[in-house]
Amino acid sequence: MYQAMVFLLIVILFLFGYLSLFNGKEIELFLSRTTSVHTTVSAIVIASFILGMLLMAVVSLIREASRIYKDWQKKNQITKESLSISLVEKGNFEIIKGNLEKAKSYYADAIAKNPLNINAHIKLAECYIMLKDNQSALKILLKIKYQDPENIPLLLVLYRVYSLTKELNSMIDVGKKLVSIEEENISFLSLLRDAYIAADKSEEAYRTHKIIMKLTKGKEEYKGERQRLGELKYKYALSILNNGDADLALKKLGDVKKLNPEFVPAYVTDGEILLNKKGEMEKAFEEWESGYSMTHNAVFLIKMEDIYLQHDNPFELIRFYRRLLSNSPDDILARIMFAKLLLRLEMVDDASEQLSYLDNKWIRISSTEILNAELLAKRGDYSSAYKKFKSTQISGVQLKFPYVCSNCGYETVVWASECKRCKMANSLTLKTSKELESFKPVQAKVRNLPV
Repeated sequence: MYQAMVFLLIVILFLFGYLSLFNGKEIELFLSRTTSVHTTVSAIVIASFILGMLLMAVVSLIREASRIYKDWQKKNQITKESLSISLVEKGNFEIIKGNLEKAKSYYADAIAKNPLNINAHIKLAECYIMLKDNQSALKILLKIKYQDPENIPLLLVLYRVYSLTKELNSMIDVGKKLVSIEEENISFLSLLRDAYIAADKSEEAYRTHKIIMKLTKGKEEYKGERQRLGELKYKYALSILNNGDADLALKKLGDVKKLNPEFVPAYVTDGEILLNKKGEMEKAFEEWESGYSMTHNAVFLIKMEDIYLQHDNPFELIRFYRRLLSNSPDDILARIMFAKLLLRLEMVDDASEQLSYLDNKWIRISSTEILNAELLAKRGDYSSAYKKFKSTQISGVQLKFPYVCSNCGYETVVWASECKRCKMANSLTLKTSKELESFKPVQAKVRNLPV
């Protein structure tokens, strides 16, 4: 191309030179008011042409230099990006080996090579999380977030950091952002719901979960989500109760029992509202009896026992147990609880009768052994009582049986609607019940029994 341009230039110059032979007449060319030169028209044309060609050559050179520089920049950037990716891979390998500090160094070098490498920022943040330095992880993620506000892997790690730092409102904001990106993503909706739960925003959590229910209908996970809906509706009912609307709370608790007839906290709270807010003890006990019939959870028996004794009316409670066992003599849990009550009331012979029944049924669990030891102690046989207490491997025994979480195994002597350790609702049951799972007691129909 350049050779053609040079040849064309020579031809044009030769042509103008040839024409100047026939146009030799000079003219005066003024360069200023006082300065002028004498030249020919052809010379002016030739000079103008040469100047134009020089200008074009300069422009072409500048363009070529710019192109070469951009190509070099692009090639250099590709090299840096490749090196940055390579450093991230080395960091990942160090993570596998457990060398967190070395991995952190590789990730930092990767960012230095290519500050726009979002994956390197995410990996470095995850490394800081593993090093328990959540604030440094947060700083890195927020720095790169504005480069790509809808980067899902980045948002997921950011959500994780906020959950660790207990920044609940920020968790909710990230959850909303994820849902705005993919409105029907069940995982993202679940994260938003969990953020609402952590922030004690029961109504928002409940409404978000209803969307999840709609999306999972007809799928395998629908049953589990339906049970979870009951938990959330229960918490929503509690928030209504805390706002002073006991009647609406009772209505919502009724909805919870329809969703999950074995949801123990709903029956417990229902009875407590009837007892404490409305003063309707008989209806409260009917609710708890219904709860026991549906779930066979000892918390209902314990609550009724405590209230009867608070009102100095143990004999009504004894009559209740006798009616219950008359209807369902093989209800081993109720018989154990009755024996415990009788020992608590110093009714040693009656307690012995119940424990003998259990002994004849070959019921050998820690609860019955503790009660038999207590029975021996109350009869003055301290040596035998000591040996039996020792065989249970329990020291400082009281007539309180612990509750155990069916999810994580956490034990406590105080019942609650959810486990203190794993936060799972409706998971606490009397340890005695867990030990009796090999038995199949007949459910007592006590709802309509006189109390």
